[in-house]
Amino acid sequence: TQYMQLPTAEQQQRSIAAFIDATNNEALANAVCVICVREQLCKEGELVVMKDLPNFQRHLTPADAHPACKLWDGLLRAMCADRMPKYALNNNLWIGEVPLALHKLNFVETLLVARHYPRCYVFKLYPRDAHHSQSPCHLQRAMAGNVTLYEVNVTTVVDMIEGRLMPQTVQTLSSVLAITLVGTKHLPTDWLSRTFRVRWDVVFEALKWLQANNENYSDVTVSHDRVMTLPEDGIPSEIEAMIRYQDSEEAAVREREGYTMTDYMVDDAKVRQGNMRSKQRCHPYETDNGDVTPLHVLGVVDVELTRVPTSELMAQALANFNNNTQEGGYVMRHGNTPINDFPPSMQSHTMRNPLGAAFPVLFPYGRGAIEAERPVNLSLREHCKWAMQYHDRRFTTHHSFPFVVFALMQKRETMRSTHLQMRQKDFECDTLALSSIRVADLKQAAAEEARHELISNARVRALRRHVTAANGRVIGSDNTRASYRSMIWGTCLMLGGPSLWLTINPVDIHDPIAQVFAGENIDLNDFNAHLGPDSNRHAENIAANPYAAARYFHFIIHTVLETLFGIQNTGNKVHSQVGVLGRVAGYFGVVEAQGRGTLHVHMLLWLANTLNANKMQALLQQESFRDTIRNYIHANIRTHLDDLTEDDLKTMPRAPQLAYSRPHDPRTAGWQQGSHEIEQQLVRSQQLHTCSRATCLRVTRDGLVCK
Repeated sequence: TQYMQLPTAEQQQRSIAAFIDATNNEALANAVCVICVREQLCKEGELVVMKDLPNFQRHLTPADAHPACKLWDGLLRAMCADRMPKYALNNNLWIGEVPLALHKLNFVETLLVARHYPRCYVFKLYPRDAHHSQSPCHLQRAMAGNVTLYEVNVTTVVDMIEGRLMPQTVQTLSSVLAITLVGTKHLPTDWLSRTFRVRWDVVFEALKWLQANNENYSDVTVSHDRVMTLPEDGIPSEIEAMIRYQDSEEAAVREREGYTMTDYMVDDAKVRQGNMRSKQRCHPYETDNGDVTPLHVLGVVDVELTRVPTSELMAQALANFNNNTQEGGYVMRHGNTPINDFPPSMQSHTMRNPLGAAFPVLFPYGRGAIEAERPVNLSLREHCKWAMQYHDRRFTTHHSFPFVVFALMQKRETMRSTHLQMRQKDFECDTLALSSIRVADLKQAAAEEARHELISNARVRALRRHVTAANGRVIGSDNTRASYRSMIWGTCLMLGGPSLWLTINPVDIHDPIAQVFAGENIDLNDFNAHLGPDSNRHAENIAANPYAAARYFHFIIHTVLETLFGIQNTGNKVHSQVGVLGRVAGYFGVVEAQGRGTLHVHMLLWLANTLNANKMQALLQQESFRDTIRNYIHANIRTHLDDLTEDDLKTMPRAPQLAYSRPHDPRTAGWQQGSHEIEQQLVRSQQLHTCSRATCLRVTRDGLVCK
């Protein structure tokens, strides 16, 4: 049998060499397209002379040129075919450069100058151990939940108070911003100041620029009195008053759980040096408990008043008995009706673009916003793709824009799926039954499910069937993930049982390929680990640009499948050749994100000539076949290294930046010895288990026990 046959030494070296060639300077060279100013790999496009293009005068002459447009020979810097390309800047995609006045704004300051608030914002900052990095610049962010755009209730306030005044008051942020510190130990003051600081002069300068240049701000009045209520350089007291502290760290640890070992983002020596300075000044919100310090910023409001002390509720209730008719203070909140975030209709020319008004830093002139009117239609998904590839990386490095637009796309998919489900014939038959469902019916169904019983109410069963069918078309939903099981079983029927299960978890923080995608200039052909950005810069680049990390993951997994596993996809056909694991007949991978936001893939591999259970049982009785299995496992699966002892591990220094390297080229001398040394360093740096409460220790009756 040819099952689990190892590749020859020549085939193995050819696969490794193909991986190196696919990750060299030429393969990763980037260029900016002059038609759409998107940054792409050079191999994804071609170099042409602009004046050789047909019809570029007719399609690329700007119909409404903005004074800030940079023109070439009277045209926007773009090329075209015989019709206007949908990604051309002339297709109302020109957004202009970000001026210095807006570039200086931080997170809170952008909220103060925005006219719409995407709700909600979520920041998750997880320094896993207290002795590791304390800089918020090194920490990645994520968002959970749906996004809804709200407009501040200016219309009502105009009738009562002063009119369209900017900036927004700091008190307004209390309706869209909440801060919870979970399981903190020593929180340096610069953590909060770097994220939540406000500078009145920066806000004032930005508003004056927007008033003069952004069409969405032409009707606002900049209030000097409001500006002067902002701090000169510090955290507003209103924001500090919103901070809540939760001393339980278990929730943070659960979110952090994943399939990876401890992530050493920066060099320990540099971290300890920085921590000695930061421990001298800590924020008042601190405790001696916990080794996890996540910072949650959730755009939520406690509408049920579950967090309001009873004493405060009593005081407010007693105040209601007062017959004094004197008018009290006003509380600023967002409007009751969410802003329509769908494409504008033909009758809504006067309505502000919701995303353009919510992100003035990204669309400084108020033009080119997502789903604005344009000659050639551009869908939400297509425009988001264009934004993620924009050459100056303003969209990918923004604190919330990627999360907001991806949430909008998922909401659109849900609504589209629901619309398709409602057009089914059986839905019309069930409409009357669904409309008669009562709350008591749902409670009874919930109780039956809790007892692991079938739902007895036929109407509730019909509702559940329609909801399940609608969710099945939405990427990332539970029903979509459940459908993967059917795909796996179908593959097993065709190819037999899977041969291997593996997890690929690329280290995006230190990998030089990820740093290239983040904009660093690194020579991959003649790589020198001592040149280029240091470990702090590595972490900052990836934390600031989640798109670069996702792009790196997609690229590296695709390259591994194509070069190391020998799987090539050309058109509608998939070809397989011998790779480092032999010949692969099929694979199935599922991508997951762990607590830090990084991606990894769990994969099942089917090797060629897979045997069924009966043949496998018969061949296992033969010593030669058992030797084949043993040799395959010994060549590809490591549980220990024979020449690495426990004493060697104790004396071997840990290499925190091991990932900042390139694999040894098999076409050079000494590559086997060099690869073996890297494997030893990998064991010492990542595969040496150390117990901690953040990873494996669990509380039992006998104390802390490693799981």
